[in-house]
Amino acid sequence: MNYYYSILIGLLILCFGGYAQEKPKNVIWLIAEDLSNDLGCYGNGLVHTPNLDGLAKQGVRFTHTFATGAVCTPSRTAFSTGMYQTSINAHHMRYPNSLKNELPEGVLTLNELMRRNGVQTANIRNSYGNAKTDWSYKSKGSHFDYSKWDQINPDKPFFAVVNFHLTHRKFVRTPDRPVDQNRINLPPYYPDREPVREDWAAYYESIQKLDRLIGNALADIRSRGLDENTVIVFFADHGRPMTRAKMFNYDSGLQVPMIVVGADGITDSNVYPELVSLIDLTATTLDIAGVEVPKTMQGRSFYHANGKELRKAVYSASDRIGGTNLKSRSVRTSQFRYIRNYHHDLSVNEAATAYRKANHPIYHVLKELGKRGELSPIQEALIKPMPEEELYDIVNDPYETNNLISDKKYVKIAKKLRKQLADWQKETIDYGMMKDSESIVNAFEQYRSKSAANYKQKQENLRTYVLEKL
Repeated sequence: MNYYYSILIGLLILCFGGYAQEKPKNVIWLIAEDLSNDLGCYGNGLVHTPNLDGLAKQGVRFTHTFATGAVCTPSRTAFSTGMYQTSINAHHMRYPNSLKNELPEGVLTLNELMRRNGVQTANIRNSYGNAKTDWSYKSKGSHFDYSKWDQINPDKPFFAVVNFHLTHRKFVRTPDRPVDQNRINLPPYYPDREPVREDWAAYYESIQKLDRLIGNALADIRSRGLDENTVIVFFADHGRPMTRAKMFNYDSGLQVPMIVVGADGITDSNVYPELVSLIDLTATTLDIAGVEVPKTMQGRSFYHANGKELRKAVYSASDRIGGTNLKSRSVRTSQFRYIRNYHHDLSVNEAATAYRKANHPIYHVLKELGKRGELSPIQEALIKPMPEEELYDIVNDPYETNNLISDKKYVKIAKKLRKQLADWQKETIDYGMMKDSESIVNAFEQYRSKSAANYKQKQENLRTYVLEKL
């Protein structure tokens, strides 16, 4: 009798005890390139994004998510490891492979941590996924198991990534649903001229094309039953691909959309307003998958956020990006952003790489109108040398145009954030503050020269086009 009673108790524990311990979930990342909060579900009434808006209704829309770098490689380096790129000495963009460092002892990529814990990994390559892996460290031991949906066994745990090249330049238009460029609300630091509006309309239409590809991906996921017990996360690697956005430590370059579907327990609402760094998504993904988060990982899990310490600030860095060496750092709280520009002898506009000069109409608009004296004071700031320090009240100045660093009313806030940023750099060991080797300096100078030659004609063609429009 005792034997059968024990069996019965064991079965009851097995059947009902599972409810107390949540089953780990699969995770799928849908990553867009170069995208700010410019979706319908974030309040943009000009773009048609029904698939992403639908995801937002099903799950949680994050309103204050930030990359740790405003270009792809440093940002992806960080969220692939859950570590600041500056902490693992992988903070420049466009290293030669021979000069990239191995990951520090004890630091593993997210997909490698998954693989070592029995989770299948896939980086999808198909008609909409380009399987992008763009890191500033040597990629030894960071490969994925699969590249196709059909290779994944839906009966076993998996982690999959789909990278969408959109909305990276060159933009893809949607002629069947054009965006009226005359209705676009341009930031005040851009001149209201036709080439600028035309460029923004192309960006917005590229978002619409992205949304259609997201719809294709979701259809593939559902048709294969891969959505069962699965958390789907949509986010972007950094902000929009525009002058004073990409590369720079402003909200326009760092703030990204993030939507999480299927992860119960993050919040009782379908909106999450707290500060989140993209390295937190790394830790959260491990948490959702039931994989232990390494104690040394700098990202924090926001899964089952109740009771967890929330971020009071997020941090970012910009160093060598192709032929440009910004060496800029930033701390952002819920109200303020403080920026320290260590190299401030160049303007925002002239900090552009050769690639951007050949692809960003706004660069040529600012340069030409600056010569003519036709820029407003806010616009003219983009062609003047950058300030050494910047401080913005983002709540009252969302475009970050009124630098308060010299305002006596904000001396205490500036001092506090200056120290907070310095403390972060010290605590996390900011390798970007150390002198680059001669090999790195020479490699980036060679890249600059080669890039300038390669893009010279395209840059001139774009300049000619812009001048005709002006």
